Amino acid sequence: MKSSLIFLFTLCCTCAAMAQDCKSYYYLLNNAEIEMTVYNASNAATGKTVYKVLNVHKDGDGLTSDFSNIFYDKNNKPVTTGSGHFKCSGNGVAVDMKMSIPSMPQAADTKVEGKTNAAFLDYPANMHVGQELQGGSFEMKSAVKGMEMVLRYVISNRKVVGNEKITSPAGSWNCFKIAYDINFEMTMMGKAVPMKLNAVEWFAPGFGPVKTASSKEGKPMGGTLITGLKK
Repeated sequence: MKSSLIFLFTLCCTCAAMAQDCKSYYYLLNNAEIEMTVYNASNAATGKTVYKVLNVHKDGDGLTSDFSNIFYDKNNKPVTTGSGHFKCSGNGVAVDMKMSIPSMPQAADTKVEGKTNAAFLDYPANMHVGQELQGGSFEMKSAVKGMEMVLRYVISNRKVVGNEKITSPAGSWNCFKIAYDINFEMTMMGKAVPMKLNAVEWFAPGFGPVKTASSKEGKPMGGTLITGLKK
């Protein structure tokens, strides 16, 4: 009996810790805003995406948030809008793949329209260096300068390659550094243009994505970095 009570007490404490961990993620704070600056290959800011958490609700044994996002150009003019989701449970978090689209000239002026299949990237709660992570894929209809376009986006070969501290105007985070490959294809006017990229992401446990960078054949293509936070 005594051992059973100890087990139940430990289980309850573990479940409480999991719930507390979920609530610590910035993307799970109602009305929180995250400013993510977008940089080009020359490391010059070309705009920013502002994410706003609209609704946080229970989802099974965890939490899910719905957020909106607005992309502003370098003149701070709103250009495109979108939405997404952020999920957390005792097993880890799942982040909407639309947040991982790389910064590159070919993706400039892209406006998400029509249907997008729901797709997420998983970040296990027990993440460690050397761990291989599951990839993902999604497809969405978009528009570039009024012309319809289909984006197909596949992430593969995800692996935790190290730990690194990232500091920005918004704060400092101890992050896992995750490397992966991207197969990115744009189809416009019936013509498909494939592209293969290498990417790196810095993910802070208890917070979320902090920084990204992409390259093609060793040449930088651009990236993103959190530069502002509001509660």
